[in-house]
Amino acid sequence: MLDKLKNQNLHLEISRLIGQPISLELSAPMALQAIADIELVPAGEKVYAFQSYDDEKGEVLQINPSTCKIIPVKRSPVGDTEVTLTGFQSKLEWICVDDILDASDQTLFARKKEIITNNLDKKEVKMVLDGIVNASSGSFVDANVQAITKDSGEDLYDVVQKAIHALEDYGDGFVLLAGTAVKEKIDLYDKEKASTHNYRVGLNEFLRTKGVNVIKVFGTVVETDGGSANRLLDAESFILVATNSTVASGKPIKFARRQINAELASLMGAKVDEAQRATLALPTPIIDSGENKLAYGTYAYEKIAVVITNPRMIAVALDVV
Repeated sequence: MLDKLKNQNLHLEISRLIGQPISLELSAPMALQAIADIELVPAGEKVYAFQSYDDEKGEVLQINPSTCKIIPVKRSPVGDTEVTLTGFQSKLEWICVDDILDASDQTLFARKKEIITNNLDKKEVKMVLDGIVNASSGSFVDANVQAITKDSGEDLYDVVQKAIHALEDYGDGFVLLAGTAVKEKIDLYDKEKASTHNYRVGLNEFLRTKGVNVIKVFGTVVETDGGSANRLLDAESFILVATNSTVASGKPIKFARRQINAELASLMGAKVDEAQRATLALPTPIIDSGENKLAYGTYAYEKIAVVITNPRMIAVALDVV
């Protein structure tokens, strides 16, 4: 690394060292891969979304990355909808020049890269899940994500059963994204009810029978500089998604990233046909919180688009435990 310091464009070398996403095999966080079709869009190519179901409004629902709000987008006369990709940036991390010069452990760049990548992955997950929740309480009439409520006298088994029944006419291959309290309740349900039920009522058995893959959504992410940490999904809520449609091919959510152009990918030391998130470095000095820092700044940037093409295949249940 010390030899690299002779390079007057060290920030370009840093960009190359920390450039690509950590895992090219996992092109998106696991929770997103389970519920969304992931697409890599070549540089300069436009993105179109086709509606997966038929109604009179002819809308698809695009999620705004900066606010997580839903934007109804009308289809064009030929039946497709052009979707706008939006820039999505991580928080600026920085490494002091003194640390670079004196460090015997030269993995500090890798650690910064892990922080950036992990935080950006979590922001993507929260953006999509917040967008789904917003779509369940929107005013889109036939284009709403289905909202499932817990009525008086019902418990988690009843709510999960209602959610599955609400989606069965539109698809199968269910994925249940469970908040931490919901996941714990699912795990302990059979034991808790063993002494009170006069007949066998097994929630885990029911989920297996229906082919439901349960994924626990945990963790927090800070979405604004200096802001508080927010849960990716409310602990007492869940989202159920049917991933195999009976009326159209593919999953009901489309997640697209813009492919990085060849010149920038080369600068990063990334494979031109795979690079999709630019993790770059700023030359010293940098400005952070209004102060000049003798440091190299690192951040990640990508352009993404998220569209719900079939809200009928998604159900949201809030505050159910």
